[in-house]
Amino acid sequence: MTVSNQLIDRLSTEAGRRLNESARAGRRRALNSISRCCVTVTTDGTTMREEFFDVTPSIGEISARVGGGAYIVSISMRRKPLRERIRLMLAAE
Repeated sequence: MTVSNQLIDRLSTEAGRRLNESARAGRRRALNSISRCCVTVTTDGTTMREEFFDVTPSIGEISARVGGGAYIVSISMRRKPLRERIRLMLAAE
């Protein structure tokens, strides 16, 4: 019994897709471990402050931390400073 080239190509493509998905998931986990969610809020429309969360917060979690009278200006992911990442790595050892 011989194996056709189409079967070999299909299996190769499928294996490549699985490896790519696995690598992408690993990159997401790595970025999540060195990033945190930054929510910029204002209460008076002129001064802004940043609140940091280790995981992406829900609207309720943001409201509980900043209060009901605050307006959300932006939500973004920021990388933790290198010194903080090094300190966390050393603490884990």
